Amino acid sequence: MDTQLLETFLEVSRLRNFGKAAESLCISPSTVSARIRQLETHLGLALFSRGHHRIGVTPAGERMERHARFILGAWELAYEDTALSERHQRRLVVAGVPSLWDIFLQDWLTSIYRAYPTLGIRAEESTPLRVVEKLEQSMIDVGFLYETPRIREVGVEEIMTIPLLMVSSRSCITAEQAVGDGYIRVEWGTEFASVHESHFPQRLLARGRVNSGRIALHMLLKCGGAAYLPKGIVMPWCHREQLFTVEDAPMIELKAYAAYRLHSEHRELICELLKRLR
Repeated sequence: MDTQLLETFLEVSRLRNFGKAAESLCISPSTVSARIRQLETHLGLALFSRGHHRIGVTPAGERMERHARFILGAWELAYEDTALSERHQRRLVVAGVPSLWDIFLQDWLTSIYRAYPTLGIRAEESTPLRVVEKLEQSMIDVGFLYETPRIREVGVEEIMTIPLLMVSSRSCITAEQAVGDGYIRVEWGTEFASVHESHFPQRLLARGRVNSGRIALHMLLKCGGAAYLPKGIVMPWCHREQLFTVEDAPMIELKAYAAYRLHSEHRELICELLKRLR
């Protein structure tokens, strides 16, 4: 199977347009059409339904999307593993939810990149669901999440407690005022949501909802409002009096976890690297 066929299929599926897919892939529309025809002939199935102005994905195409992503991901890992072995002694693939990169993973990755020059590293931001899926499929070596995944033969370690403070662009306001107009709801996971709801059951529906502390911080600084953000990130802004802690708002703690396969060939290395987080 030519991986270019799968890459083209996924791009057409994403954009729902042969011409736009051709522009994105820097090839001609006729090449895109030819690749899709070749893939459909190989499978004996129609992957797209063609219309005058827009195409749709058939049920077979929807099923193929998941397999195509897995095949391309597995091929990329196989290629990297083979190629990197010529230049590096070991290779590690790391994935984490976006906000954990903001809080500590970026610094951790930088430290191990400097300290282990013979270690090949691949790092990515992923949704919690994708981190779990990639752990199950052995596509990553270690994943970082806010909740413990329940996967057979996967070990989980609690690595950090992260205090979240409610901060506002206005000083001397109450928590009730802060969760009113201008509140930005950061999606820190189901455990945070449960605690948050218990403290603020009657709050208004937040106008802004984001899944990244980085995005919420930028919005606060540029547009004003209030949000729950990690203490370590917001305190420098509080010292400059650009943000202010909401004094009567409860602190909410998050747990961060590292998950890795118990029988991975990199288990000892992962345990060694995780010690740098403690």
